[in-house]
Amino acid sequence: MSRITLEALGKETGKYLSHALDKVWLQNGVQGEGEVFVLEQLKGGRVALACTGGEKGKYLSHAFDKLWLQDGIQGEGEEWIMKDHGKGNVSFDCLGKEVGKTLSHAFDKMWLQNGYQGEGELWAKRNA
Repeated sequence: MSRITLEALGKETGKYLSHALDKVWLQNGVQGEGEVFVLEQLKGGRVALACTGGEKGKYLSHAFDKLWLQDGIQGEGEEWIMKDHGKGNVSFDCLGKEVGKTLSHAFDKMWLQNGYQGEGELWAKRNA
């Protein structure tokens, strides 16, 4: 397990994946624990993104085809396949009913994109 931040790349460079205020959004810079996740390694090359700070105990979820924070890992909706794109850059593919979708920050919003399209789905992973 490692503590990480995820910076959006492309047009959203400088914004970070945030779970602050109990919602999923893009924050300008790292403001505190709301932009820090614990990267948990699971079986079969899967990962989970656990929240820190005020949202501790919650996980980034793609269940029901939406991005939100779930209490604990309930199933594949909180599991991701992290793909390495080199130079510390990664993308996150969904599992379960959302297989084929990728975590996206394109168009300055958080959503699930149909597959990896480019920088809108690319994140700079850094140790926090």
